[in-house]
Order: sequence, then C-alpha cells, then structure tokens
Amino acid sequence: MAGKDRLITAVVALPLLGAAVIWLPPWALALLLGLAAALGQWELYRMYFPGGALPAFAWVACAGGLGVVAAAPAGGAAPALAVGVVLILIARLASRRPMEGAIPEAAVAVLGLAYVAFLLSHVAVLRTGSHGVRWVFFLLLVTWAGDAMAYWVGSRFGRLRMTEVSPGKTVEGTVGGLIAAVGAAYAGWFFVPLANAWDPFRLGLLLGVAAVLGDLTESLFKRGAGVKDSSALIPAHGGLLDKVDSFLFTGPALLYYLTAFGRGG
Repeated sequence: MAGKDRLITAVVALPLLGAAVIWLPPWALALLLGLAAALGQWELYRMYFPGGALPAFAWVACAGGLGVVAAAPAGGAAPALAVGVVLILIARLASRRPMEGAIPEAAVAVLGLAYVAFLLSHVAVLRTGSHGVRWVFFLLLVTWAGDAMAYWVGSRFGRLRMTEVSPGKTVEGTVGGLIAAVGAAYAGWFFVPLANAWDPFRLGLLLGVAAVLGDLTESLFKRGAGVKDSSALIPAHGGLLDKVDSFLFTGPALLYYLTAFGRGG
C-alpha cells in the first residue's frame, strides 16, 4: 500500500468497514471475506502467470473463497481448502501444458490457498465469537492506526532503510507504527473485554509486528513476480491484496492470542 493511500484508507475505510462489521450478520461478513479471498487468490495467480494461468485456477480461487465462507460455521477453513488442493491436482493431471511447469503451478496454487484464503478465514472465525463485532472492529482500528502512522513517520523522518524487500519501509516508520498500534489498542480497550492493562500493550505490539510482516510478505511476493501492484483492480490504489496484506497476518495473530489467553473471542 503506497503513499497517501494509507492515510486515506485509514480515515475513510475504517468507519465504512466498521459500520459493515456492526450491521452485517456473521454470514454476510463471511460472504464478503470469501469474495475477497477469491479475488486475492486470482490476483496472486495472475502475478505469477501473466501469460495465462491454468483456467482451473479460477475454480481453485472459488474453492478458497468458499473455504472462508465455511470457516465461520465450521470454526476453520481446512475442509474446503483441502478441496482446493484436490482441484489443483485434477487440473494439472488433465492439462496438456508442459510437465516442466507442473511444480511451479502447483506451488503457486497451494500458496494462494494458504496465504490468502486460509489466513483471511481467521477474520470470519473471529466474527462468530460472543464479542466478535467488537474484536473485528478492534482489529481494524489497531491495524490501520499502525499502518497509517508508519507511513506518516517514515515519509517525514525515515532515514534508516529497514529491508531491501520494501525500500520505502524505514526503521523510524516501523517504530512509529508500533507505538501507534499500542496506543490504538489502549483506545480499543474501552469496548473489548481485556483482562488488565498489559493486554492492550501486548496486543498492540503483536498486531503491529504482524502487520509489518504481512506488508513485507506481500512485497516479497510482488518483487518475486516483478510487479509493483497485485493488480489494477482499484484505480490508483492497486489490487485487493495491496489493501488486505496486513490483515492476513493480524487476523490470525489476534484470534490465536484470544484463544491462548482466554480473553473471550
């Protein structure tokens, strides 16, 4: 996610998605997440196979989307994602494409299921909890607060480059983002059932680090594919993956924290 888009997303999208989380029932939110997973997988496949991926990859992307939808009532996306792996095998066995490309194609197809659909399914599961609405809004608040502040600090005060994977990411910006994530977690403490004053601190750091890893992971995939954006789906903003890369890591991080420490999902 580049430039001013981070700030625009944080200011505009947070209230809109927050309203959607509050008013939409869990099944409706799961449908939206399933659509996002299918589109995100297809973007990944097109990044690595710009000349034309297996037509059946579209069905694999649909299987991933269904896996996210099924994750809410089932408590996990594993069964539907397993169907996606079977589709990959069937598609490759039935294909007349050169066998030399079988391993890369299968690897990227499975990567799409694991990286996009499986990780995003955690948000759908999080929403089904007794305080699911509050926790998903908390996730949006902390993730985007850290992301927006990381850009603002990095663009103005950043001097130390953090990694070659994402040249625009700086140490100063990352520290600023972590501080903002912790601050947002304390602000969110007013509407989520956290046990003590250390919970927001730990969650802020955890989600802040997870967001950075999510951003860097997608940057790594894009550099490997030789593209700047995951797609041109959103004019001047890039693709869907460019918008949800952080949530692919912060969603599971929050859900596993709540499960491990019994904080009431």
